[in-house]
Amino acid sequence: MYSTPTHRRLPTPEPLLAAAAALVFGACGGEAGSDNAADRIFVGGSVVTVDSANPTAEAVAVADGRIIAVGSEDEVMAFQGSDTEVTELGGLTLVPGFIDPHAHVTAFGAQAVGANLLASPDGEVETVEELVAVLGRWAEENPEDIDRTGWIYGIGYDDAILGRHPTRDDLDQVSTDLPIMVIHISGHFGAVNSLGLEMIGYDAGTPDPEGGIIRRRPGGTEPNGVLEELAAIPKFGLVLSPSSQEDSRYFLEKGLEMAKSFGYTTAQDGRAMRSTHESLVAAAEAGLLDIDIVSYIDYTARDLIDGPRHSRDYDGGYRIGGLKITLDGSPQGRTAWRTQPYLIPPDGQDADYVGYPAIPDDAVVEELLQEAYAKGWQTLVHANGDAAIDQLIRTLGPAHLAAGSPDDRRHTLIHGQYIRMDQLDALADLNVIASLFPMHTFYWGDWHGQIIGQELGQHISPMRSAKERGVIATSHTDAPVALPNLMQVMWATVNRVSRSGEVIGPDERLTPAEALETFTLLGAYQHFEEDRKGSIEVGKLADLVILSDNPLTVDPMQINQIVVMETIKEGATVFQREGT
Repeated sequence: MYSTPTHRRLPTPEPLLAAAAALVFGACGGEAGSDNAADRIFVGGSVVTVDSANPTAEAVAVADGRIIAVGSEDEVMAFQGSDTEVTELGGLTLVPGFIDPHAHVTAFGAQAVGANLLASPDGEVETVEELVAVLGRWAEENPEDIDRTGWIYGIGYDDAILGRHPTRDDLDQVSTDLPIMVIHISGHFGAVNSLGLEMIGYDAGTPDPEGGIIRRRPGGTEPNGVLEELAAIPKFGLVLSPSSQEDSRYFLEKGLEMAKSFGYTTAQDGRAMRSTHESLVAAAEAGLLDIDIVSYIDYTARDLIDGPRHSRDYDGGYRIGGLKITLDGSPQGRTAWRTQPYLIPPDGQDADYVGYPAIPDDAVVEELLQEAYAKGWQTLVHANGDAAIDQLIRTLGPAHLAAGSPDDRRHTLIHGQYIRMDQLDALADLNVIASLFPMHTFYWGDWHGQIIGQELGQHISPMRSAKERGVIATSHTDAPVALPNLMQVMWATVNRVSRSGEVIGPDERLTPAEALETFTLLGAYQHFEEDRKGSIEVGKLADLVILSDNPLTVDPMQINQIVVMETIKEGATVFQREGT
């Protein structure tokens, strides 16, 4: 067995504690001209600190981008100076800035600009006919956005709702003169029209790539327009890449606006390719990033990690956090790699179909992990099916031991939907963080019960079981899968209610306080940033969010009705909802 980590409260480094003490106990008041006067004080509402030593407060003061006081109103108002801005919360709630443990922020712009193909409650596409109508309406109303990429496109269709994937014939109804691509809600499938197939170079003679499938028309080899995994994913960037620097900036700005409107102060690009990394470097150098972005570079472009951007510190708001490896696909799309067959195999597959690996050869995965250990790279590993998680464990174990079992690499399993309890124990032994995806319980909880069975379906994203086994567990959006709405994530983590109203795995629910921690303090911990982010504590960055209600005291079923009123990055407002 590998060494088991000790479960403990996340530490605050001693230098930060000393600085905090100096800031609090060295203060002599906030009279005009005082060097310790606050730039801004928040008072008159609820303050949820996500600090177990001081969980609530009446007021917070910030100066020079950091928190300088947290406590009672009288204590904090002592930091008021002649130039201090006092923000009366008026009963609203102040929480730490949001740190999504896994998302794809460079795709937020495409989601914000393109046609919204999501089903309710995030969109209105619940049939193939509605998809065709919405896509056609978007194309008519947004010719300038078509010009930015040369494609008609939309994001978020869900075959579990539609009943099937849209085909080239469906999309040809929208246009045969312009190429069209629609991207599945999982980000692991896409569909293109006939011209789109021609543009990306797929025809009857094109073989399936390793780790992907080009679906064919019945009885032949002609593509039907539906693309799986590595037949689809590498093409997304080609389709959605803006044609000019001006258009690239437009997409970035739209994506950042969306992120900030949902309270993000630190965003993740969870599978950065060369082009997305280069665009983020350019944005950072141009001073365009007003929140922090950390990327994890896809293993196919890992030479980028050895550059100067691989750092724990941000430069212009951007840094590389480490490596991303993808081992399988989407559980709701039935491409996640399992040890047991799916009860409902996809079209064209046999009854013994179990999904498939993205990297079939264990030796390749082990070599990547050994390189990560040798070079000090943190690694995020996408694995949904239990066979893929088995592959992670059997390849990470030898690399971990060969490196002397270091206890603070913070390698992270991403998604882990079909993880078994024995695999959670193995993650605890290897000191691997589990960034799980309980939002699935709403969007696809009913569907999982059909495709893997009700008993197994109750244990998707087992947050409570992970915590009980000493695994640090975070909860994420994987946006642009659905919207980057962390209140929806929190709602699902607390309630685990499906579209049909069934509670999916009641024993796996977290309390509201635990759920909030998963994308604040634990999100910071996953990114090695808990010393400066994730909670409202003296000395930390003034990364804050003002919410319309208190998620710890509101009816848990109303958590997803809470909206972000204001997002504050290092003391500066970067988003404010209209009318506030």
